Amino acid sequence: MLHDTARVLITGAGSGIGRALAVEAANRGMRVVIAGRRMDPLRETAGAMGNAKSVITMQADVTSAQDRSALLARIQEQLGALDYLINNAGSVAVGRFDGLSEDEMMHLFTLNVTAPAMLSQAALPLLCAAPKGRIVNVGSMFGDIAFPRFAAYSASKFALRGLSDGLRRELAQDGIGVTYAAPRATRTPAADRFMALAKPMQMVFDPPGKVARRIWNAAEAGKSRVYPGLGERIATIAQALLPSILDRHIAKLEMRVRNPTEDGLETHPVGNVTGDTATGETIQR
Repeated sequence: MLHDTARVLITGAGSGIGRALAVEAANRGMRVVIAGRRMDPLRETAGAMGNAKSVITMQADVTSAQDRSALLARIQEQLGALDYLINNAGSVAVGRFDGLSEDEMMHLFTLNVTAPAMLSQAALPLLCAAPKGRIVNVGSMFGDIAFPRFAAYSASKFALRGLSDGLRRELAQDGIGVTYAAPRATRTPAADRFMALAKPMQMVFDPPGKVARRIWNAAEAGKSRVYPGLGERIATIAQALLPSILDRHIAKLEMRVRNPTEDGLETHPVGNVTGDTATGETIQR
């Protein structure tokens, strides 16, 4: 696909990976629609996109059916079709599972699973109108390997990965591709909110720009999945074939979190931390 003909919708574009994906799309000459719940972060994203060929900002909460309809109606009116739908908006809940409230759990799954599923469904006519439409779901390595203190978040990303696999197989005959991206932890302002737990878990952090380039390279190449590195790919194989090994290893990391003064580790917040993820904000305009 020629860059200068591609029409792109990116949700959660106000910060983090979403902003980096928008900047990278602009660098590749694409026509970009950035969506989020708040306008100010989107203006900052648009300002970071330099001499973008075309940028449309849309205030929309993707958990709202009305907002999803309005967003896609504007794309239909102004672009006529959609080459890439980037489901990037997401939320994270970090901490002990027994400390999560029902509202936190419902918000997590609504934004991370239901919203991208419903937006993808509603966008199918626009994707079919493009020569080779593609859905890109931005998940996480937590969707392959579940960590303690991230159980609910992992479950939501496992679900998004399952949705991606099912849609890929269902929509292949319609000429629509599906890419599932599984970045590891990403360095963004929001990431500071769970760094205290991520560090003892030995998680590696990547800059958003690097993650965005990797995702776009894979999407344009028509790849089904995107993983950050060899170590993570090996870990996913171990998860599938020898899960007991990962159980023992990760259980040891959990003990380090419970005893933060051991091994020179710093203390960390005791309560749960909830908030927007590096995949954007809880948002989209």
